Amino acid sequence: MKGRRVRTRGFFRILAAFAVLVATVFPWCGTAQAAEEVSVEDLISEMQKYDGREVEITGEAIGDVMMRGDYGWITVNNDAYAVTSVEEGRDFAGYSNLGIAVWAPRDELKGIQVLGGYKNKGDEVRVKGVFHRACPEHGGDSDIHAVSIEVLERGRAIPHPFAWWKLILALALAAVALALASMWRKRTASSLSPARRS
Repeated sequence: MKGRRVRTRGFFRILAAFAVLVATVFPWCGTAQAAEEVSVEDLISEMQKYDGREVEITGEAIGDVMMRGDYGWITVNNDAYAVTSVEEGRDFAGYSNLGIAVWAPRDELKGIQVLGGYKNKGDEVRVKGVFHRACPEHGGDSDIHAVSIEVLERGRAIPHPFAWWKLILALALAAVALALASMWRKRTASSLSPARRS
């Protein structure tokens, strides 16, 4: 009986050591790695860190949906202007837009209805997929191969009220320019008149 206990304890010790070894060497076993939430600025500044990793970005779908068979492209802006545009009262942030190309299955792109541009603020979307700093499939460009796209908020039209003060200012400046041109013409004509007489 004593010999069996020793063998049983030894077996459990070996099993426990093996479990610790597996958990140490392969920490991802049995758990799904979640996509890391990042900004486009993070992806650009730390491309090597995120290359080949699953990431999650949130931003404004802009431009056009460009379909290529069963897949398509969108661009997702993820900067200060994606949250609030200048037309909606945002101050200039001092840089241009930060966006990234997203390659996604046709079914994932169907939910996007409003794309951002001059007239519209695009749908706010959450994209999960694998980031490629130099995608071999797409000519070496940086992109995200999306596995899911979720529309968080519908886009909307951006109002562009007519700036009447600009029209009035333009008409006033045109009137001043015409008056100055007329005065210059009269002055030039009067200075040439005595020379013609002699």
